[in-house]
Amino acid sequence: MKQGLFIVIDGIDGSGKTEIVKMLHNYLFTKNKKYRILATREPTNGSYGKKIREMLRKENDPISNSEKLTELFMKDREEHLSNTIEPFLNRSSKHELNIVICDRYYYSTIAFQGAQGLNAKGLIKKNMAFRKPDMAFILDVEPSLALKRIEYRRREKFEQLEFMKKIRKNFLLLPKLLEDNIKIINASKPLNDVFAAIKKEIENILAHKTY
Repeated sequence: MKQGLFIVIDGIDGSGKTEIVKMLHNYLFTKNKKYRILATREPTNGSYGKKIREMLRKENDPISNSEKLTELFMKDREEHLSNTIEPFLNRSSKHELNIVICDRYYYSTIAFQGAQGLNAKGLIKKNMAFRKPDMAFILDVEPSLALKRIEYRRREKFEQLEFMKKIRKNFLLLPKLLEDNIKIINASKPLNDVFAAIKKEIENILAHKTY
């Protein structure tokens, strides 16, 4: 049995992932002194993650460089798991529970690069060697609303309405394509309501978690 608790928050840009990660981190941190929490994200700030961010920032065509991005995301994820996520989770003991909350994971690769035109089954196969989260939440919101939420910032190459509709569709298909423990959460509601739905699911997991 793998140690620790691995939680992923995923979804399209503007779905509220970053805020939910913060809220969940703060909630778990204050809930129990035996919990040790690590909030992290993909792409990371490592060498591969920086290349990804540069491409997303500089390019305008959402379809371009699908293979290159997939390769970079895979390398970034492998490094992220081996250097950060796995070591932290494996330090769990009978006296404490280590919890990782990750903003994006392989669900984004399947959804985004699938929208770029790559085969979903092929993308899934490439990512199945990576550690499966204990729980994954897909924050679902209409792309038009998501774009309104992030209109204050400079858009990246994937933040285009029609392309985001494809990404959203791919995210919603994930529970049928994967055997992972995935919950689709309505993220069009106020943030506190979204968090309440997630907290309910987390509480259920913690109630059955032994450490």
